Amino acid sequence: MKTDYLDVVQFHASPSRQTLEEHGALDALLELREAGKVRFIGMSGTLPHLIDHIAVGVFDVFQIPYSAVEREHEAAIATAAQKGAGIVIRGGAAKGAPTEGKQAGLQWERWRRAHLDDLLGDMTPMEFILRFTFTNPDLDTTIVGTINPAHLQTNLDILQKGPLPPDFYEEAKSRLAAAGSTPDLSGR
Repeated sequence: MKTDYLDVVQFHASPSRQTLEEHGALDALLELREAGKVRFIGMSGTLPHLIDHIAVGVFDVFQIPYSAVEREHEAAIATAAQKGAGIVIRGGAAKGAPTEGKQAGLQWERWRRAHLDDLLGDMTPMEFILRFTFTNPDLDTTIVGTINPAHLQTNLDILQKGPLPPDFYEEAKSRLAAAGSTPDLSGR
């Protein structure tokens, strides 16, 4: 790799605090950071363990799922940001834009119940999803992946428009909150 240190080493799969401590993984990374071999320690975390990860106070950056229709981590994102951690959003487009399969049904149901189509005007659902994610004041960056150059250009064009206007953003958040959590559409 031709480097003397790694910028970020990140845990994945949101292990419990007990798992991190019992196997010594966290201590090992802290030692590597102290030795200058790792600059920052990160966690790709989700609830419920994310709360403990933030409370430990050693993580410099968190990668957290978040989108307009999956806002369950919003309070944890704000808490981590307030404590000075960097926030990387994952799923800010893919987890918010309804697609195919069971998850699509859940996303579309939340979208429908929030009456978002009535709010968007000329804005496409993807534009809304990307700009909603981008508007969150606690994020530092978001991962938006694609292998299609046309999609990349479209995403860049959308993000050039900037965050959503504050009143529009608050109205969308209000409608999404009123729509409640996503129901289980599995028929169980």
